[in-house]
Amino acid sequence: MTMQTRTEQKTDLPKTVHKFLSITDQLTALLAKENHYLETRRPRESRALVGEKLRLTQDYREALGQLRVEEASALGEKGSDIRKQVAKKTEIFRAELARHAKLIIRLKSISEGVVKAISAEAMKQKNPVQHYGNNGRMADNRGLTASLTLDCNI
Repeated sequence: MTMQTRTEQKTDLPKTVHKFLSITDQLTALLAKENHYLETRRPRESRALVGEKLRLTQDYREALGQLRVEEASALGEKGSDIRKQVAKKTEIFRAELARHAKLIIRLKSISEGVVKAISAEAMKQKNPVQHYGNNGRMADNRGLTASLTLDCNI
């Protein structure tokens, strides 16, 4: 297959397929960007992507629904080049989405671990271990409490 033929195929795509592939590419790129922010420990920068991600997600749902309605006419017969192209783009998108899910799960478990550790330390300070004093009675530890300071950079 020559380069000219490949270019012609891309421009000859039905409108619904072209729209679906375009949105899939944009959403994949956005997820890759967000994944980069999460991997480089800059989750706050990914906040700016939320609006665009929501818009693209909605557009993706609509384009996918339209593609399903027009499946036979837009994608052609099974095994067609258009179907292969859609499958390839979808596979790339799903791989990026799976990478994103793994990052989110990892970050969630880390933050939950930090919260549990802080909670355990706070409970230790609030309810210190009771011990006997010099006179054989339980010591009064009520005045020994300390404040807990948290660093916002995790």
